[in-house]
Parts: sequence; structure tokens; C-alpha cells
Amino acid sequence: MTIKPRLLLILLLLMTALPAHAQENKWIDGIKIRIGSLSHGTTFGLPWVEEGSTTIIETNNDLSHLEDPYTFPIAIALPETLMGPWSFRGAVFEYQPRTELKDLAPNPINSEISSTTEQFRQQDHLRTSLYNNFFNASDQAFADANSNWALSADVTSSRVFLGYYWGVFIPAFEYNRFMKLGLGMGVFHAELSYKLNLCSQYKVTPKLEDGEVELKGHGGECVGKTEIDSAGAKGVGVALIVHITLWERVTKDSVWKFASADSGTNLTDTTDALKLKNHDKNLRIDITSMSFEFISYTYRF
Repeated sequence: MTIKPRLLLILLLLMTALPAHAQENKWIDGIKIRIGSLSHGTTFGLPWVEEGSTTIIETNNDLSHLEDPYTFPIAIALPETLMGPWSFRGAVFEYQPRTELKDLAPNPINSEISSTTEQFRQQDHLRTSLYNNFFNASDQAFADANSNWALSADVTSSRVFLGYYWGVFIPAFEYNRFMKLGLGMGVFHAELSYKLNLCSQYKVTPKLEDGEVELKGHGGECVGKTEIDSAGAKGVGVALIVHITLWERVTKDSVWKFASADSGTNLTDTTDALKLKNHDKNLRIDITSMSFEFISYTYRF
């Protein structure tokens, strides 16, 4: 996660776009009251695998210990500027304080949990690649002794995404906007460390309610957890920024929104930055941050 020419370009774009709000005296649009959730995902992949799925570990929020937390109900609303009757531009700021997540889940062929689900483990072609191309002798001995072995991770991270986006929407009835879609670029600063763990099995306990399987809240545990390596780094990189709003109503004094999301996804290769201590090859780490608002009301200044 080092500064590269494209990162400098993104910084330049932000420096030219953000002052426009300052000139319009619109650094802050108002105070927002909201109901929603935060999602701070971390996925691990095998950079040397070129075909098929490469993800081996993920933040599966169907599991109770990895569920998305609710957003703080009060927030500062950043302004958006109309560029025409159906186009707009705006800024996004996403922040995640230091957070620790344990027992991230293996990425199986099918992550859908039923009443008969007992465990998760990596897909067969990825298990083979891990065993032959990544594991050292000690790891292979653990796998040989545990036929249902799986790879998991404990992650501690904090991250900040700052970006600017441009988009379009469908105008209707003077104040209403439907299907707002925005896309832009930004930068992120992240501090991330993780422990890589082998499990004798990754046990899944389905959550049942009146005999029916619930959508979320299932149990997940790395049984026989054995740490095999660790890595950590901090730095900056390039981020892809996406904005989506299903419906909003904007007046001079207020903004109502329904089903709105802002997300930032790193585009910077973190493979070399997060160098493992006990293995010759490093894993690819992808991080995302997203705030989703079911409904929100903004009192505009």
C-alpha cells in the first residue's frame, strides 16, 4: 500500500472537486437521522490461482459473530450538487474505527446454510492449491491429521475511505429522484493485521426458529484453532466509490432517502505489503466499507 502515480492523480481530482463545496459554503448539508447498517468486509484470496474462484476466506455476515453492526443513528450529511436536471455529483466519507473480528469463515462452494449444514471449508481446487503451493511441512502434517481442515483468520483493522462521485437519476414530480447511481474514485487509508489459523474443522451451527432456518445469526467456530502465520501493514491506496439510492425526496429544508448505500472498495494490490512471516507466498487481501441506510431524514441548514 504505497503511493503510486494513479494515487496522486486521484488526490489531484479530489483536491479540485472538494473545494467546489467550500466555495458554495456547502461543506456540510445538514444533520441526518438514519436507520441502517455498516459493512466492513475483508476477503482473502490466492493471487497465484488464475482460473475459477480464488477467494478462500471472507467476512460472512450470515454468521452471528460477523454480522454487520447498525449505524450510529445521527450523522453529518455531506452535500450533493446538481449538474443538470438528471445528473449530480457528491462526496463520500466512510470511517471504521479499530475493529477486531475473529474466526472469519472459509469460502465454500455453497455458502447457503440449511438445517443440515455442519461445516464450511474451502473449495476443493483451492484446498489442493493451499496444500501443494502454500502450506509448509507443519501445515501439511496438520491437514493430513484432520481430513476436514479449513483455513480461517482473525482480523484487526481500521480504515478510512474518502472519495468523489458523479452520477445520474430519474427526476419525477419536482422534488423526487429515483434510481440514483453514482460512480467515482477516491483514496483510502487502512491499518490491518491478521492471524492465519488452521482449524480441524470450521463448525457451523444453523439458527432455527420454529423448525425453520433463519437468514442470519448462525453460529460459526474455528475448532482446534492453530495459528500458522501473521501479517500486518498500514498505508494508503486507490479506492472505487459507488453510490446507490432507490428513492429520495429533496426540498430546500429536508431530504428523505429510502434504500441508500455508499461503498468504497480498494483497488490497490496489498499482496506485497501484507507479507507473511512463515510462508514464502503471500495472500491477496481485499477490503471494502459500505454504509447502507434503510431510511434517513436530513434536516438541511
